[in-house]
Amino acid sequence: MGNSFPELAKKRIAAGISANDIAAVALYLCLAVFLYLPQFHVDNKKAVLCGFNTVAAAWGAYFISKRWINNWTPSLFAGAVYGFGPFALSFEMFHPFAGLSFAMVPWLLLPAVYWHKGKTPDAFRFSVRALLTLLPFAGIVLLFWITAQPWTGPVFMIPKELSMTAKDFVDLIFPLRRSGSIVPFGLYHCPLVFALMGVFVYVKLQRIALLIPIAAGLVLAFWEPVFQVPPIVWAAFPILFLSLLCGLGFQAFLFAGKADTKWILVCAATVSILAAFFAGLAIRIILIREVFELTMLMYALTAAALWILLVLVRLNLRWPWFKWAILTAAAAIDLLFSARYLIDKF
Repeated sequence: MGNSFPELAKKRIAAGISANDIAAVALYLCLAVFLYLPQFHVDNKKAVLCGFNTVAAAWGAYFISKRWINNWTPSLFAGAVYGFGPFALSFEMFHPFAGLSFAMVPWLLLPAVYWHKGKTPDAFRFSVRALLTLLPFAGIVLLFWITAQPWTGPVFMIPKELSMTAKDFVDLIFPLRRSGSIVPFGLYHCPLVFALMGVFVYVKLQRIALLIPIAAGLVLAFWEPVFQVPPIVWAAFPILFLSLLCGLGFQAFLFAGKADTKWILVCAATVSILAAFFAGLAIRIILIREVFELTMLMYALTAAALWILLVLVRLNLRWPWFKWAILTAAAAIDLLFSARYLIDKF
């Protein structure tokens, strides 16, 4: 961890809020304006609400990620992947209030994540955290119960029968084309590879208890509607977990040394195979070539960044600014172009 790379000063502005946190929400707001400004002239109220939901979701995931990620850029990116990923942006197709369901998840998980942080683990601490973990589940149920009451409309924000199927897992490697339900289950191209590196880190951390709400959300996403909540909404929990893995992987790449060569090689080889696969599809399939070409380009960009990183690590060249620049550039380009493409399609 001796290497350093660009970070903002951790200056406190108020209790629990730093300059980094304000910078993060400012960048999320800029990203929301970039994505939703073209739609503002069509339906300004919906554009504002959708923008608010994505920014709130991203900022909440950012705070969640800070529990396990020590650096600002990976936390910033983890939040952006959750709040502006394919899953979150697809909620634009529904009622504007539908986005509150995924936006509230990280915020309602904060008490469970930070309660008695750093204290000695014991049965009482585990029990209280387990109860606090139920808050986002209860919040989602309450949201859909309130909006379904006669005195609120009623408002049916999302088709109640909408759930995940096995085909939705294809969206993990092909996030720009919905293979299962109309709500894609996945990340963008670069975040997926970062999340793969995050899996290697998570296996070493061995935080098994974290998987309980994630597994519950994934099971409910395939189940019948529970308390009138559309099953697809519960997929926000595994998507949040994948976003956190993405941030962990990003941080691991930034601080990678020679001992991490094999993990970088696995990730670089995987994304290179995906780039070659989608390049072949782009050549053979004419009707929807545009989406295959964009997917291929984003995977190729990520592959180039990781192969460069691998060379730097093998040559024992520190160059923290350069490592930060190539990884951040690949992640940012993928996020901007992919999100813009999806917003236009939705």
